[in-house]
Amino acid sequence: MTRALFIAALVLATPAFAQTAYFSVLDDLPLPPGFSESAPPGVFEAPEGRILALSAEGAGEGLAVRDFYYETLPALGWAEHRRGDGALEFRRGRERLSFTLERAGGRLLLGVQVVELAAD
Repeated sequence: MTRALFIAALVLATPAFAQTAYFSVLDDLPLPPGFSESAPPGVFEAPEGRILALSAEGAGEGLAVRDFYYETLPALGWAEHRRGDGALEFRRGRERLSFTLERAGGRLLLGVQVVELAAD
């Protein structure tokens, strides 16, 4: 590949990469396209571990948000896990990740909870 072609490919790829936004306290948990954090994160720490309560809002449909995370999270090390109560969460090592979606005034509200258990 010539140097000029490489630079052109890099310049064209940069806008797509730059559009990816992440939660402020979890730099490896992306926000769905068109979403932004809507409140400061809640962080609760104890000797047993840490709980992060995150929220974001944006335009779109719940199924699109669900599909975004189904497609994105496995590449970041998260595995889908069905709980006994039928709810869906994702797990990565000692971390558990769960989502809630709610429609309010034409906007979609995304709630995220991350539980990080301390090492034994």
